[in-house]
Amino acid sequence: MVVGSGAEIIAMRATSGTKTITSAAQTMDFPLTINGLGGTFACSDALTLGSTRALTMTNGTLQLAAGTTSTVGSFVTTGTTLKYLQSTTPGTQATISDASGTDTVTYLSVQDSNATGGATWDATSTTNVNAGNNAGWVFRMPDFGGGVGSGGTCFGFGFRI
Repeated sequence: MVVGSGAEIIAMRATSGTKTITSAAQTMDFPLTINGLGGTFACSDALTLGSTRALTMTNGTLQLAAGTTSTVGSFVTTGTTLKYLQSTTPGTQATISDASGTDTVTYLSVQDSNATGGATWDATSTTNVNAGNNAGWVFRMPDFGGGVGSGGTCFGFGFRI
């Protein structure tokens, strides 16, 4: 069953505590925005948006249900405050799936997330945080320093020049 249809955006705006999102296996055919600075939105089951509908994070924390696959038409972030994408169970991945395109994010901390579905999950901006236990995301490789110290030792690489 598909709930709603249209371009009107549904925005979650709680600024404190944890709010539960229950989709009851329904496809939400509208764009969804998470915009609750200081708020946490925890999915009790898989979140499924229509194939052309965006999930946008502006502020806050989104916890996808551990062990489930949530499906989006696209996933984007906006703004310059750090947002958090996590699983509802620390240490257990939640899967987020998008069929195609490139989902580019900034100012996002990602933890316990498996990104799948055919899209490219681009988290290469230096503003993103790989908080661990992720798969499918493309994060920027860390800088390794590389200054030359006394005696010709190249710091960070473990070899001498």
